[in-house]
Amino acid sequence: MRKTALAALAILLAGSWPPAAGAADRSERPRRMGRARPATLAEEPVVIGLIRYDTGVNVGFHPDSFGGNLNRVVGNRFNSAFGAPLLMSNRVFSLTVFPANGGLQSVSVASGPNSMGTAMVLDYLAANMVANQFNTVQFSPAVFTGPEFLGLFFGTFGAIQPAGLVGMSDMGTLGQGFHAIEGFYQQGMVATMLVPVPNRNAMVRARIDVFPVELMDFEIR
Repeated sequence: MRKTALAALAILLAGSWPPAAGAADRSERPRRMGRARPATLAEEPVVIGLIRYDTGVNVGFHPDSFGGNLNRVVGNRFNSAFGAPLLMSNRVFSLTVFPANGGLQSVSVASGPNSMGTAMVLDYLAANMVANQFNTVQFSPAVFTGPEFLGLFFGTFGAIQPAGLVGMSDMGTLGQGFHAIEGFYQQGMVATMLVPVPNRNAMVRARIDVFPVELMDFEIR
């Protein structure tokens, strides 16, 4: 009975959110500065609001591009285990990432990619991070998204990072499957050439206000 009541409450509180507002082009305006902090133990278990696909074990940092394109991005496509959209529209309050490099690093939230592998970048933040550990970057105000979205790690924008970008997990948690995606950032707040990374989940986590059904934990503790 308690589980049913909590499930109903979660859906009632969700509501409908307005569409995402456009963001300024990086080439015309400096990045917004965010604040990164170490992820706390309270964020590690799967709780309502946190989408976590990775196991927390890094099997290797996703390689950066050594070609002519310096704007490689990697992250997760946040949708259900079966590739369907999340429960409903939501807001992203923060991204938690496990970077290979410390210092000024960038993260972004983008819309779900279209059939051509292109997505609009909704917002991005640069923050000072600590390498080889989870860092949480808060979005204030929260980023409004549709029923699926991308959480992307940019690293040091416009520079190749030989050590790699962000940690990758080779197993899913709670039967969530694999969600990692990679591509490139282009001018005009667009991520393009987005393709799945086989058998990987990026160590990129998102805190939202509506949880996907299959990750909901209604247990009262």
